Amino acid sequence: MIMSVRVFLATVVLLLAASAVHAQKAGVGTWAFTTISPEGETKSTLVISEDSGKYKAMAKSERGERPYDSVAVDGNTITLVLTISYNGSPMTITYNGKIDKDKMEGEADFGGLATGTWSATAQKQ
Repeated sequence: MIMSVRVFLATVVLLLAASAVHAQKAGVGTWAFTTISPEGETKSTLVISEDSGKYKAMAKSERGERPYDSVAVDGNTITLVLTISYNGSPMTITYNGKIDKDKMEGEADFGGLATGTWSATAQKQ
């Protein structure tokens, strides 16, 4: 009887610990990513990973793959920064938004030249 109570308590502690670790990794996963800019709608896949507390992101589309410059997650707030070539010049795009379980959304700043919106839906693995 005492042994089964100990096993039960150990299981509960492990589940709570796993839940806490998962909560700290908000945004990690594969996302269907849509950007709406003055030039129209662009769809891609966003892959966010975390290693030793540092987030990384990769954009994937029919044009290839491109790493994001930086990813910052603070609670349910996310900031993604990506530099692209636009008309032969570099342009830094900053995406600011909120994470809400299986979706993210927010605003995009296109190098101070224009603004837009973005959204992402978690892809089931």
